[in-house]
Amino acid sequence: MAAENFELLAPATSCAVSKVRVVARVRPFLSQEISVKSSRVPVSCISVVDQGHISPEEVTVNLKDPETSRNECYQLDSFFGQEDHTVRQIFDKEVNPLIPGLFHGCNATVFAYGATGSGKSYTMQGTEEEPGLMPLAMSRVLSLCEETGCRAEMSYYEVYLERCHDLLEPKAKEIVIMDDKEGQIHLRGLSKVAVNSMSEFRETLALGVQRRKVADTDLNDVSSRSHGVLVITVSSPVCGDSAASVTGKLNLIDLAGNEDNRRTGNEGIRLQESAKINQSLFALSNVIYALNKNLARVPYRESKLTRILQDSLGGTSRALMIACLNPGAYQESVHTVSLAARSRQISNFVVPIHKQGTPQAKVDMESKLRAWLESKGKTKSAQRIGGIGSPFSSKTPCSTASKVRKPLFNSSAKVKKTANQSDCKREKERTVAVAFGNLVENKDIANSITTKDHVEKVKFNSPRKALSPIHNTNGIQKGVLELSFADQLPARTPKTPFPANEEFKSFGTPLDKFDAQVSTLKSCVAQEYVDFLNTASREELVELKGIGVKMAEYILDLRETSPLKSLADLKKLGLSSKQIHNLFSKAAMGIFGRIEDLAAVPCPETSLSNQ
Repeated sequence: MAAENFELLAPATSCAVSKVRVVARVRPFLSQEISVKSSRVPVSCISVVDQGHISPEEVTVNLKDPETSRNECYQLDSFFGQEDHTVRQIFDKEVNPLIPGLFHGCNATVFAYGATGSGKSYTMQGTEEEPGLMPLAMSRVLSLCEETGCRAEMSYYEVYLERCHDLLEPKAKEIVIMDDKEGQIHLRGLSKVAVNSMSEFRETLALGVQRRKVADTDLNDVSSRSHGVLVITVSSPVCGDSAASVTGKLNLIDLAGNEDNRRTGNEGIRLQESAKINQSLFALSNVIYALNKNLARVPYRESKLTRILQDSLGGTSRALMIACLNPGAYQESVHTVSLAARSRQISNFVVPIHKQGTPQAKVDMESKLRAWLESKGKTKSAQRIGGIGSPFSSKTPCSTASKVRKPLFNSSAKVKKTANQSDCKREKERTVAVAFGNLVENKDIANSITTKDHVEKVKFNSPRKALSPIHNTNGIQKGVLELSFADQLPARTPKTPFPANEEFKSFGTPLDKFDAQVSTLKSCVAQEYVDFLNTASREELVELKGIGVKMAEYILDLRETSPLKSLADLKKLGLSSKQIHNLFSKAAMGIFGRIEDLAAVPCPETSLSNQ
């Protein structure tokens, strides 16, 4: 047993390519099905072709229509017939080998697929006499936790009418499905319950099963009207570091069966449920098709079901698909097995969550960046990177410099009056049109902006005042940047916000000067935008261009746990770099459009002189 514990806790360091395994399970004939055909013994339309010289790693499943001459064959990984205790056999052969990977930080997914009445819920839940895969897996996990000192937790939720609901702790808000840059799926708002014994597990699972949506149809007395998902989470302490832990997840998914409404007799709400179930299963077939054809876009976001399976099909989890078959339904079995056979071609790239070598790789990238900056003559920037300790530090140069600079803008919407008309023109020249590039990445910035007469520093005063929209009489929202310029400094003694050094010498060309101005404005506006997202109320977020009600709620929930440090943190909401850029640009361009409107206002002195 000691050798087994060592194997469980040994860290996995390499990426493994894992094919999605597909097995078929044929349920026995039900009592009512036998009584209907009492004159003769019912014959299954599903069988296995004699292997002979065929590879033992796969089986050939033959489907034959007893009423016609139709006959089709498909290649699967394994086959379990109508014999007793087939669920236990599936667990021992297919599911049990996946469980040790949870203690290495790997994820696994087992899902049952098939038509309504094909035995999916029985395969997953089972009975007290014949436990299903869910209790069998939990029993194995708990036994390994006792041996290794790990902790086990469970979650249980359903996808009903394309909405995710927690079955253990019912909430008013639905569960939000998000994925990170690693491809891992995260469920915000999903509760976790610690499990220490099988009695606790059975009580908790029974409570969740009672809350799951089921109904009576013409084909099934207790037909599942939702996709049910049980998540078993294992947290393992890392050797030598009690604070760190490695987490692995096992997803056990009981899919609702696709239905023919002409046979089920669905009406009203049952018809709506059936439509959503069939729609999500159709989206699943589209995902499998796109993965097999190596298409550039895989439509994971077409349904909540495919979003849940995103890291299991073509993702980072080991996956097992159990095709549940009705021995008397030929056409339904053909549809199920054909999709299952296509799923075998999908490859997953399983990467443990705990990775080694990351700190060394980060140090190498830091030294390369410093060497590149020094080769370009940017010695100060290279020294600044060395002082921070990492180029990926959360504190940006803009936020550091903002503590030293003196504000030039206040909350007043009026431009201070100048001495004469020439001074007014000089103020207008300082308004520049800025072309925004990639605003998500931090860039090297200069700490000053050189104007025509002297060097002045720019800083926004308050994010709420700077970015809050105003309402005009027509009800149209416009973003306005409220600003005022400082008084003119004496020409004989120009002042700079920092001591004179190499970095603040005059620029070589007008283009260099303009690049420095643009770089500083971009970085500072981006930082102020992040500060605004961290402090604004829900109403203020909704009024900002590009942010709706749902996005505002996501931002409020996100900043409660981890405040935004940069625009890149918006990726935690599932946004891409391009979407973040567009979101910020809508607000930023509105601000600078307002600056142009202010610049077009005639000076008071000019108006008086004309009179």
